Amino acid sequence: MNPIQSTTHRILLLLAALTLLPMAFGAGLYYSGWRPAATSNHGTLVVPPVRLHVDGVTGKWSLLLVGGTDCGAPCTARLDDLRRVRVALAKEWQRTQHLSLDRVPDGLGSVAAGTVFIVDPDGLAMMRYAPGARLEGIRADLERLLTYSWIG
Repeated sequence: MNPIQSTTHRILLLLAALTLLPMAFGAGLYYSGWRPAATSNHGTLVVPPVRLHVDGVTGKWSLLLVGGTDCGAPCTARLDDLRRVRVALAKEWQRTQHLSLDRVPDGLGSVAAGTVFIVDPDGLAMMRYAPGARLEGIRADLERLLTYSWIG
């Protein structure tokens, strides 16, 4: 083998190693169970997602406000805030809806009045926000979901 072929083979092996090494490293981290300590979402993920058997939550991304009979005016104001979140989504607002329920749907456990859930178009509650959660965080999470989602 002449020196030019030897150099060419080394370069080819180096390129293959540089291409495959990050994938092997990522797969090793994934299968070892490592997860990043911090996430960029503002809400709390519902793990595993809970299928809601509520009329009107399928077909669009939903901002679901769980009120309760004792919530009253704060829940009415929060529902108006959720409408503003939808308006802030600009051209994506038609893919969303906001709803209010007086009772907590089955499977979500006990939650405080005024809790907001993001429900995907298949009817799965996937993210939860505490009653005092900032609207900017809800909008940012919903905007990210709409950007990367192919459904709804």
